[in-house]
Amino acid sequence: MHFHSPPARQHSLLDDSLAEHPDIAEQTVVSAVRTWLRPQCDAVRMRNSWREVLSEAGMTADGLTYFDMLMRGLMRTTCRRLDTRCRCASDLAKDEASLLQTIALLQKTHSHAAMQLLNDWLPQPAVSGMLKIARWFAISLLDAGIVIRVRVRRVTYMH
Repeated sequence: MHFHSPPARQHSLLDDSLAEHPDIAEQTVVSAVRTWLRPQCDAVRMRNSWREVLSEAGMTADGLTYFDMLMRGLMRTTCRRLDTRCRCASDLAKDEASLLQTIALLQKTHSHAAMQLLNDWLPQPAVSGMLKIARWFAISLLDAGIVIRVRVRRVTYMH
């Protein structure tokens, strides 16, 4: 028997519970997100602010503003608490992976795929506005030399 049909959508990091650890660019963004959400993490003795994390990576003042707008928008629009890990954790939570994948797709100018991802994550009325802010932040990351890669799940097919 041969069961081969093309997947309806591209599988992503979000589908892979055994995804590899984040690379340096991803760690920078995740560290900024976690620091923004939990500025006083007892497990991490460094008291860096999210601004320091992004500034040290080369982010401009505009990029810092876009990141803050993105995080404030996410906090306002999500119907639940964001799924994130502690600042000292090495693995990614689902919402962290969603944000990274959205940024990566926008950096590759795959706006439609990024919008689909946001539609699965955020209430529909908020998606357009969040997509714009995420695009501004994604471009600012590129300007700073921070490229987030689109990660595809390793899939094994049975033939």
